[in-house]
Amino acid sequence: MDVKTCMDSLHKKLRRHLSYRNGKIAGLFDQNGKAYDRLAEISRHIELLTADLRAALIDCHNELQALGYRPPEFPMPDAPDIDVRINGKDVRIIADGIMPFPLKGGVCYLHEKLDAALRIHLREDTLPRPLFDERCAVVFIHRYTGFRHLRDYDNVERRCVTNVIARHFMRDDSPACHISMDLLAPGKSSHTEVRIMTIPAFREFVMSGKTDFTTEGTVSKNVPKPYQKT
Repeated sequence: MDVKTCMDSLHKKLRRHLSYRNGKIAGLFDQNGKAYDRLAEISRHIELLTADLRAALIDCHNELQALGYRPPEFPMPDAPDIDVRINGKDVRIIADGIMPFPLKGGVCYLHEKLDAALRIHLREDTLPRPLFDERCAVVFIHRYTGFRHLRDYDNVERRCVTNVIARHFMRDDSPACHISMDLLAPGKSSHTEVRIMTIPAFREFVMSGKTDFTTEGTVSKNVPKPYQKT
């Protein structure tokens, strides 16, 4: 195999993946005009397509290296929109958007993006490994511009994020190594902030009142009242 054959193979793989997923998505739009009921399925196919294209690109990169050609960069997503701040054992990871819905397919782009951001930061900052050698707390704070945009807790993807965090900062992602908490809160912009802290700091955080983000009357206006017999 030479470089041209390798690139031709990549081109064919990309076309095949695009054609297959495009057919799947087109089929969802053809079902009696009810594509709006299939948004989760459409999203799943888009995520799977992203994963397929990424895998094909990485395979091509590895094949080129085996041929002695050194591409300038590994085909990973850049991560300028993920801000990582580490102050002792207080870690803050701030994304520029809300984490996506959990899908049946993988959310590889999110996993890779966060992993790339942490690798870049940790290269520049020498930290003990693992940073949290005792049980710690991982707090997901999802900020929204309005309560009408709030999602249920089970409609936010965080499993893959926890996996990346555990790989870089903890011994494991089991309950023996960390506890997890989710907060939905109003904010000036919609984004997710992940905080990793020691258990004493977590207790202080909970008792400080920073977990109470609702304002008086807000919930009663937006959430249906419980059913009452008359």
